[in-house]
Amino acid sequence: MTAGEALAMVARPTVSGTMRARRTKKEQESVTAKQWLSYIAVAAVTTWATQKLYDLVDDRFGTPHD
Repeated sequence: MTAGEALAMVARPTVSGTMRARRTKKEQESVTAKQWLSYIAVAAVTTWATQKLYDLVDDRFGTPHD
């Protein structure tokens, strides 16, 4: 895993979780730190699981060659 890939695995869930927290804040008075961290945690787990699924598919079926 390169440094860029590692950064992406952290940055994407953080941005996604923050955007979800902002949407929630529009719908209600405030967003607690616990809610914000939960959104980030769910986004991180989803990102990790998606990457593992992509790796599994690549291992099983290989990458297509042109």
